[in-house]
Amino acid sequence: MQEFKATHPVELIEALMTHVGYATRTRARNALKRGEVLVNGQVVSRGSDVLEPGAQVSILSKEEMAKRSRTGGAQSKDSKTNASPALLRAPFPVVYEDDNVFIYEKPAGWVCASPNPKVKSTYTAVKAYLEAKSEERIDVHFVNKLPREASGLLVVAKSMEWRQHLQTHWNSFAKGMYVMVQGHLAADDELFLRPENSDPYALPYRTMRATNLHTLLKFKAGYEVIKDMLPALRRDDCLLIGVGKSAPDPIKRGGIHLFALALKGPNDEVINVKTRVPNEFLKLVRGGSSPKPGPRRDMNERPAKKGGRPNRPRPDRGASTRPTSDTRKKKR
Repeated sequence: MQEFKATHPVELIEALMTHVGYATRTRARNALKRGEVLVNGQVVSRGSDVLEPGAQVSILSKEEMAKRSRTGGAQSKDSKTNASPALLRAPFPVVYEDDNVFIYEKPAGWVCASPNPKVKSTYTAVKAYLEAKSEERIDVHFVNKLPREASGLLVVAKSMEWRQHLQTHWNSFAKGMYVMVQGHLAADDELFLRPENSDPYALPYRTMRATNLHTLLKFKAGYEVIKDMLPALRRDDCLLIGVGKSAPDPIKRGGIHLFALALKGPNDEVINVKTRVPNEFLKLVRGGSSPKPGPRRDMNERPAKKGGRPNRPRPDRGASTRPTSDTRKKKR
């Protein structure tokens, strides 16, 4: 029998890969299905369950499995009568947790919070989960939000001090966002954003993959730039998938995923978290390629339409566009 003890909150499947050394996740899942994995003496079959610190994990050998089958074994953890307080099922994938923050991955289709108690929200689900773990009423303070159609990282502060600090400095934290658009942009280039109340600026992006119809982009920015990004994409004949009534919706969700955050706490605690590209995005650009970047455009260049004239700089408004007298004489 192999045994180990969880030292921090982690999904069971991840703990098995780390401590037991299964070659693939499939083998770890098969061990769970066969009933070879025990948590605090109870059989567990779900790899997505989150282990609490101190949880004892045991992996039975073939001989021990045979002995348990002869003696009737033990009741599964899924039984309501034998629920283990050290093992709870998180409502969403847990990316990071410590004494100060709880960071999880919100799936598309969920509302962050709602004044209507009948509406399911990530706030109520996460609050119930955290209170069940601590077995008492605790403070739950949401730091950032994402719209229903988007997915990505959401941060929950466990104290008002951390919430106020993170929200105050939110714009200074580094972020990463995947964006799926219909259309094509110049590879590894820049979008020119024109905010209403500030100066225009260039937002670099990386072209991850492109097909004949769609392009997957990666930005070093957060959701707050989306409002200014939409008109910039339209100027390049591109549309953000699933955002807006007239937007294309091939994957039944928005083409926005906040995948990376680099936070700093009140006492300079550093927290860096990342998630993967959503499967819906990968399926949409399956079979595509990673275009090679060309020369970058400047702020005065506009994309050329298909079959149209090549890009040209905008003329200076102060300069006269009427032909001179010498030019008129040559034409005659």
